[in-house]
Amino acid sequence: MKEKPKPYTTTPRYIPEDVRSGKMSRPEWRVYQWLRINADPYGKVTTSYRSIRDDIYEDVSENYINTVLLSLKDKKYIYYPSRQGRRGSFDVYFGDWLLPDGKIKHLEGYFNQGIVKTPQEGEVETESEVPQTFGVANQRFEVAKSELIKRFSPDSAKDQPRGLYNDTNTYKDIEFTLSKKTFKRTLVADFEPQSTEESRCKEIATEVGEEYINPLLNVLRKHGIRIIDNAWGRYREDRQGGKRIDNPPAYLYGIIKKILLQNQPE
Repeated sequence: MKEKPKPYTTTPRYIPEDVRSGKMSRPEWRVYQWLRINADPYGKVTTSYRSIRDDIYEDVSENYINTVLLSLKDKKYIYYPSRQGRRGSFDVYFGDWLLPDGKIKHLEGYFNQGIVKTPQEGEVETESEVPQTFGVANQRFEVAKSELIKRFSPDSAKDQPRGLYNDTNTYKDIEFTLSKKTFKRTLVADFEPQSTEESRCKEIATEVGEEYINPLLNVLRKHGIRIIDNAWGRYREDRQGGKRIDNPPAYLYGIIKKILLQNQPE
């Protein structure tokens, strides 16, 4: 009698293609593949930032794992409910998954409807918060549209909102502080990274719409990639949590400055 094969999972062929093309980074691939091979027959795995770090890394922070997971979610390789301010275990869902009944599960429904139940748990349901907050979201959109119109009017300068991360003057101050020794600035689009860390900086600068790479590179050289990854993780949590971000580069540099101030010895 032939021995039955042990349980196994499959990975779509586009995953290695995305890794080779750079769409999926190697840290993202490492986390993605580890979680996928640990998923149940319905494409769900229960995990935590700490368990991922302890299983496949030795010298990274939980914030770094959070950053990698947020990037995978943004690129729609995985889905999990919003984790803003939460700790502990949570469920991660995979798409392009062959279910026990022979059907293929995709992630579109999770992102479009906020699905929180797997097929074996019964009928597909959506988060109750979605219909309750829909009207609020529309109101926020109208407010944002109104503020955008005001911002481009001649008399709007004195009325622009200010805050810790969105303050344009703060951003200019940060940009000057971080790049005061840089005489020739390099456009992000023209920058050619020489290391994995520099590639990471270019990726983040591109996502926030930063024009020049120099300020972020100066942070990298003075403080290391962990400060940047930590700030990037907080930025994405705020963005996914619906926080208003008028000036993405300013917001990111504001978070970096706050982290640096918190890390200063008393």
